[in-house]
Amino acid sequence: MESPVDGLSFFAAPAARITLSSEEALREGHERPKLSGVLSNFCGVRSTGYRTGSASSRGTAERDSEVLLALVASGLVRMQAWKGVPDRARPYNRNLQLALDRMAARCAVDGRGDAPAHVGELVWEWAAKRPLNLWPLTFPAEAQVGGEKLLIDGEPTEFCHEWAVEAADVVGEVHESALIAQVRLVASGHGRPEVYAEWRKFVTENSVVTPLQMLTMKNKFVDVPQWANLLDESYEEVPPEATVAGRIGVCGACRQWITPSTSGNWRCTTWRCVRSQAGSNPDLVSAQGLLRLRRELVRSVALPGLPELKLAHALAGRGAQVVLYPEFDSLDLFALWPCGFSVAVDVKDWLKPYLLARRIKRFPVWAEPHRYAYKKAALVVPADRTRANSAYCQIVRTHSDALRAQPHIAVLTDEQLIAQCPDTGEQGVVTCGP
Repeated sequence: MESPVDGLSFFAAPAARITLSSEEALREGHERPKLSGVLSNFCGVRSTGYRTGSASSRGTAERDSEVLLALVASGLVRMQAWKGVPDRARPYNRNLQLALDRMAARCAVDGRGDAPAHVGELVWEWAAKRPLNLWPLTFPAEAQVGGEKLLIDGEPTEFCHEWAVEAADVVGEVHESALIAQVRLVASGHGRPEVYAEWRKFVTENSVVTPLQMLTMKNKFVDVPQWANLLDESYEEVPPEATVAGRIGVCGACRQWITPSTSGNWRCTTWRCVRSQAGSNPDLVSAQGLLRLRRELVRSVALPGLPELKLAHALAGRGAQVVLYPEFDSLDLFALWPCGFSVAVDVKDWLKPYLLARRIKRFPVWAEPHRYAYKKAALVVPADRTRANSAYCQIVRTHSDALRAQPHIAVLTDEQLIAQCPDTGEQGVVTCGP
């Protein structure tokens, strides 16, 4: 059976990928609503509410702006998983239609005549071309929306992905990979936290694997019947369109696989490599028999896992025994030194501290004699996130309810944490538990 068009191709070439009988068919059900005068149905306030200077009206405007932005971002990200048009008159994600309705109302409140006429215009004229400071939205300065865009080269940006995650709270949905949840369930069912930790470590370190590597890893937990199947579900065959002359590219910086452009050029599109302009000279390896990590796991597991593993190895280099993902990922790291000093760490690699602050959960409270009872605890962000944003850590602390409830939790960069930890001059070890 012919494979369906994937969502990424849909973004890259919308006209070629969605073929309807007419442009009107696309717009049917996707045109902006005819406003009846009750704008509060969409905006949440009367049309005069945004005209005042009161703190309450500004707060309402900010909340409504967050809802609208989250709906657009969530709809764009979900369209990446597009597998065909179940309703040919409504090919876009429903969140985009909801966003269109709110955008029409918002533009009417502001007296603007440039509201998008249909979802296609919202996606391709607004999300792809207009920076958010040109949208009719209101945000606090700490949100650092600035000139961000939601789509670049047809792909949702890192900023877009972060707001899509935030959309989970806005629309009351759960955003967690079913496979990640399944791995955790299997490990928990067997009372084997190291199974979960080993899986995360393996997929983070191996964006492509040979048949021998896969066989070796499958034999690691032969007493866990589901283990081999979980690995199979984590990887896929390399499709021909992802190769050039029978080879696949692996980024020399982040070690993730790269899809070539239509002209056969290689360039890593992961967020950190794009911002640092790295990843244009990949390692080219034979694709014969090779498996690659599934795209959704690259974003949700491998990329966040890179700074976690980097920090783990740095702490081990100072003599610590570091446990990855203790208690089924209750935290990212637990490090213990021979002198008795210990630190519990949660690593967060987010572009925007304002959004990160609102997603932080409380640290587990582990006291003696728990094996992971800690002397110090820290929420850690990669230092490169803060170099262009010196207020990053302060914004996180100011806007996090969880950190206000646990003021003993430090907010540090990875470099700051490393400098504050003991250094025995000996090499420690990174383990997966238990």
